[in-house]
Amino acid sequence: MQHRSAKHKDGKICEIGIKSANISTKKLDISTYLCNMKQNVFLTLLALAVAIGILSSSCTPEPLVETPETTEQEQEQEPKNEENEENEENGNEDDTTPQEQSMTITITVGSQVFKADIEDTETGKAFIAKLPLTLDMSELNQNEKYCYGVSLPRDDKYYDSIAAGDLMLYSGNCIVLFYDRAGGYSYTRIGTLTGTEGLKEALGTGSVRVSFAKE
Repeated sequence: MQHRSAKHKDGKICEIGIKSANISTKKLDISTYLCNMKQNVFLTLLALAVAIGILSSSCTPEPLVETPETTEQEQEQEPKNEENEENEENGNEDDTTPQEQSMTITITVGSQVFKADIEDTETGKAFIAKLPLTLDMSELNQNEKYCYGVSLPRDDKYYDSIAAGDLMLYSGNCIVLFYDRAGGYSYTRIGTLTGTEGLKEALGTGSVRVSFAKE
């Protein structure tokens, strides 16, 4: 009996030990499960946080940089503006460049108009600078009309022969217009008429009013 009781007791003890071991194993399994759950939750939250960060960065609008667009009209105007600038520059250059003085004048006697080419000399330029000029000219030697009182630079030369249409300066202050041949005196040439047809008839035999003007 004692042996059986001891055996029975031993059996109960063994059974209790086994149950305790099973309980401990279950607790361990639960602890492991909870630990794994925590790790899974942590990883899930971490992954969610990373995903939210990525979405936030990708959704952040980039600052817009406005680039001016050139319209077709502006593109067409640009070359025109360059041309205008060039024209303005050229125009300014033309303004600063002194214009060449014309050396042709008109000589009016009554209703007749004649043209004369003035010498490109100091005397010729000074004469043109005085125009317009109207002179009451007197008759001399049946070949010239003259008038004192117009002073010009002189560069006298002796002329053996003078032709009709020669415009001369005598003694530095007398304008002489020849309508027929002459010679044997010293003059400074002012210019020459381009044509003398009708000049003698227009000037006549007495005093006459003659107008000189720039062309």
